[in-house]
Amino acid sequence: MDLFLQQLANGLIIGSTYAVVALGFALAFTVLRVINFAHPEIFMVGMFAGLVAGAQFPAGGFVGAVLLGAIGAAVVGFVLERTVIQPLRDRDVLSTLIGTLGVAIMLQNGMAIIAGPDPVAYPTLLPRQSIDLGPVVLTVRQLANFGVCILLLAFVSFYVRKTKLGRATRAIAERPDVAAAFGINVGLVCSVTIVIASLMGGVAAVSVGTLYGSAWAFVGLLYGLKAFTCMLVAGNRYFEGVMVVGLGIGVIEALVTGYISSSLKDAVAFFVLIAVLYFRPNGLFGSYATKV
Repeated sequence: MDLFLQQLANGLIIGSTYAVVALGFALAFTVLRVINFAHPEIFMVGMFAGLVAGAQFPAGGFVGAVLLGAIGAAVVGFVLERTVIQPLRDRDVLSTLIGTLGVAIMLQNGMAIIAGPDPVAYPTLLPRQSIDLGPVVLTVRQLANFGVCILLLAFVSFYVRKTKLGRATRAIAERPDVAAAFGINVGLVCSVTIVIASLMGGVAAVSVGTLYGSAWAFVGLLYGLKAFTCMLVAGNRYFEGVMVVGLGIGVIEALVTGYISSSLKDAVAFFVLIAVLYFRPNGLFGSYATKV
């Protein structure tokens, strides 16, 4: 039972990160009807921005690194939306997919040239101290990562349900033509959506870098695949559904690692994807239609 509780806690921590990155995909797809394959690399940029902040301005600590990581990722996201996504948005999904994939490759390899192709040590922003929570033992870094991700998930839920821009976001997701006819500034909402998704990715990336103690130019690949799978499994109609699936896949991975084999961990998300889409092609919670 102790092993189960420990793996459950570990799964919730990693799953919360999957959920945050998956929400970035879901926000872009529901509002802009684009698959932003550069989003995982924006996550990576945020991680390195936090590394620079922690190394150059150690007095800022974890908070300072998170702020710079968020700003760096948000700036890259905004530039991407203005220069690539916005010109291609009125075409089809494949055009923006190819465009953002090209940007992802540029960011990935550009960072590999700057920082090297191997993982880089992350500054010590939080202590390594462990905390006993009954049968579960977690580090301060794990708790911080989980706390940051849960706050981000709560922020998205509040934003789309309670704010004026959030309600405009949901209106555009339902019927962009009707939303525009009623005076909603679709271009502004699209830009804000990408910036928010990128900002969230940057914050989560600094937290993950602190948790594992390293940053890597190719870190976005694994997180991107898992997060994109989470969105496909959940469908993109309900953001809360994406959150639940992200947490669930993290828990399943942890249980597989603890009870079966760690070598199967990375395959779990794709087994779940195949099983779900076989029976529910639009995802567990349904998806918005798009043009191809």
